[in-house]
Formats: sequence, C-alpha cells, structure tokens
Amino acid sequence: MSLLKDKNQNTVLLFSLLIIGSCYLLYHCFYTAFWYDEAYTINLVRHSFGHLWHVTANDVHPPLYYILLKLYTYIVGESVVALRVFSALPIIGCMVVGCTLIRKDFGDKTALLFLLTLILLPVTQYAASEIRMYSLAMFFVLCSSIYAYRSYHSFSKPDFAKLTLFSLAAAYTHYYALMGVFYIYFLFLVVLILRKKERILPFIGVGIIFVIGYLPWLINIPGQMEQVSDEYWINQTRLKDILIYIYYPFSVELDLVGTGAPLKSFAFEFSLLAILLLIIVYIVIKGLRNLTQDEKDQSVFGKLIFIVFVLSVSTAVAYSFLVKPVFVTRYMNPLMGLLVLSIAIHLSLLDYKLRLHSAIVIVFFGVLVFLSIDRFILQKKTNDLDQSVQNDIIRFAEERVDDNTVFLYSDTRSFAIAFGNILFPNHKHYERIRLTQKYYQQYLKNFNCIPIFDFKEVDPAYKKALIIKNVDKDDSFMAVPADSIELMQYYDIIDRANFKGHVVYQLQRKE
Repeated sequence: MSLLKDKNQNTVLLFSLLIIGSCYLLYHCFYTAFWYDEAYTINLVRHSFGHLWHVTANDVHPPLYYILLKLYTYIVGESVVALRVFSALPIIGCMVVGCTLIRKDFGDKTALLFLLTLILLPVTQYAASEIRMYSLAMFFVLCSSIYAYRSYHSFSKPDFAKLTLFSLAAAYTHYYALMGVFYIYFLFLVVLILRKKERILPFIGVGIIFVIGYLPWLINIPGQMEQVSDEYWINQTRLKDILIYIYYPFSVELDLVGTGAPLKSFAFEFSLLAILLLIIVYIVIKGLRNLTQDEKDQSVFGKLIFIVFVLSVSTAVAYSFLVKPVFVTRYMNPLMGLLVLSIAIHLSLLDYKLRLHSAIVIVFFGVLVFLSIDRFILQKKTNDLDQSVQNDIIRFAEERVDDNTVFLYSDTRSFAIAFGNILFPNHKHYERIRLTQKYYQQYLKNFNCIPIFDFKEVDPAYKKALIIKNVDKDDSFMAVPADSIELMQYYDIIDRANFKGHVVYQLQRKE
C-alpha cells in the first residue's frame, strides 16, 4: 500500500471516507415508518426521566441509551427522522475513532481498513438507522477495547479512567455490551498474569471502581432475569441458526430467522460468506510476515478482541441452547466494532509485497462492496414499502377515527399496538391478552394500553373500534377463529382494507 506513505494525503483520504461513509449510512435515516421495538423507544422517550428509569428497570435493557436519547430530543425534537439520526451518530463516532485513536495507535493503514470495513459491512446500515441502542453500545465497547489496549501499555490514570467510563457506559447501554466488557477485563487480567504480574493491583482497582459504578443498576438485574426466565419472546435456538449467526454481520437480509426462508435460497450469499471467512482465517493464522514488537502487540490485541467477540456470542448461544433462549442476531451489534477492528488490524499486517496478499484484499473488499450495495438496495425497497403501508393505514384511520372510537389489539408485540398508540395517543387502547403474559404487561403500560381478557371488558360507551393487524403473525387477529367468534359477539365489521399484509378493520358495537 504505497499510497499510504504521505501523511497529509492519508489525512485527506481518511476524512474523505468519513464524510462519504456518513452520507452513505445517513441515507436510510430519512423515512418515518417504524416497527415495534422502534415504537417502544419512540414512546418511552416521551415520558419523564423518572418514568423512563422505572420502565427500563422492569424491562430487559439498561437505561443509558434512553436517557441520552431523551436529552437529544430536547435539542432536535422527537421526529422519527431525528431519532434515526441519533443511531447514526455513534457509527459516525466509530469512524472518528478510526481517524484519531485507531490511527494513532495502529497506523494509517489500519485506520483506512477499519473505516472501509465498517462502512461496507452490511449490518452497519441496520445499526445506523434503527431507533435502538445497538450502535451506541457498539461505540462504547469499541472505545473500551482501545483504552484497555492503551492502559496495558501506559498504566496511566487518564487511560484507566477512560477505560472505566467507557466500560460503564457500555454496561449501562446493553447487556451484551456488558458481556463484551466483562471478557475485555477478563482477558486483560489473563495477559497481565502472563506478562506483567507486578502491575495487577492497579487493574484490580479499576475493576472494583467499575463494580461500584454499576451497583445502582445491579439491583435491577435479578428482577429482569426473572422476567426472562418466566415469559420471554425469543424462540428456541436451532442448530441451523448457528450458520445464520455467522452470516449475520455480512447479511443482506435483515433477519433470516424471522423470514423463515430456507437456507438454500441464500446459497449464493453463503458462498460469498465462505470466501470472506477463508480470507479472515488466512490473515489471522497464515498471512503474517515477520513482525516488529509493536506489530506483534497489535496482532495479539487483534486476536484478543476477536476472542472477546466470539466468547460473548458463544456464551449467549450456549445459554440459549442449554437453559433459556436469550439471543437474537441483532444482539451481536454491540460487539461488532471489535470484529471490524480485528479484521482491519490483521489486514494491515499483511505483507503487501506479495501479490497474493494484494489480491486477497481486493477480493475481500470486492465481496464487501457487492454485499453492501445489495443490502443498500434491499433496505431502500423495504423502507419504501413500509412507508407506503404506514401512509395508507394513517389515511384509512384518520378518515374513520373519531372521539367515539377505541383501538383493539391481540398481539402484544405487533407493529399495530405501537403504531396506534403513537399516532392516536388521546384515544383508548385495549389489548386482549392470553393467559397471564406477565412479561408483556410492562410493555402495555408503556403504551398506555389497557389489558383485557375478554372483549366485553371494553368500555361500552365507545360505539366504534379500529383493529390493525399484521396478517403474517401467528395470532393474526381475525384469522384466529376463537378471537373472531368472541369479537363478533360484541361488534360488526363495517369496513376493511388490506395494505400489503396489514389488515385494518373498522367495527361497530352491536346494540
């Protein structure tokens, strides 16, 4: 890579990539359709800080993302686009880290390769546009790893302080970020025992400070674990899902588990994945030249953060197999910065005097470019479709909803319960729940939704009702005979429309 010998040119190149990558990732932020988890976030940040802390304490995620997002809304407002941009900012922050901290510690070549990989990795587009905490957690975990590296070499108080702050921020953002931080600390301790036993005490002090800093939230974890062990929405992990987990960072399709599509229909993408994995294995094991001491340290660090990524995911997958399902593919996103940095470090250490290594890099980024553009096109089509459907539902509802109308739901995690409450917050919303569904009662409170066990419990003063259902769901409302029979005891259908899989019913209460 002779083009990277001029420092000034490298600066221009890196910050040009930063600008281009930011624009590329921000593109998907400018649409207003949303799904259930995003709606949960949108609704939550409209509440007070006290309510926000209370709800998250009874949820399954820590509160920092929601707190920062609420503070952000005081500046830019609560529009869906503004909230999406907030998710893009930590990814842009990761790129800034690439141009600064990573460049300083690992060199221009690693910084360039980090930016290219981060921008082109298909899953980055998802993390940068979804109104959830994954991109923020990714930023904090990445910074934690970098300051762990710096702390190991300097043992300076400022580096230890930054390690502690970023680690706490990660732990307060997502539990998989907490797991990543745990393994960073664990491997840090192992390396100290092997190489610098005399420096263990300062690190133990850092660990104690971390635990003290996390104590205010630790008291909530047992209750959240009880919720997960009692009732939780994640399906049982299957053996074939392991292939999907490996594919996820490079995936064009958002959720192969959710689509239910047979894996053979993604044979071409899996072939490209095989190429990428072979390259990654090669650069980690066989592709290294004779290294200087600094390069050896970088190589070790690159392997260690890759191990953190693998251990964190493997722990969650093993627990899901053996105890209780707690893992879905998007929970990898808080750890994704570690994977990207590990790949960039190992690519940078290749001996580019060998044509084979230059060819490997060209193939690697060629495949990434193809997958990234493919994902970009699919994401745009998906966004356009979702936007069209949402606009149609809004028009249908606005023409029929009046002060005499309530909203009825039967799927606790459907888009409808979130959609109706956000767009029509001044109306009554009823959720017909099955069994106890204790886990979801907290969600219903967040959406100001009244749980009922029978439709006769709906306030009879309201003569009209509106139902929005996603017919793809297993318990799609009017497709379930028991629900339909029960509902028809009290209501007549007076209007119906199907908007590409979302069916909207207008009901009239029987006299």
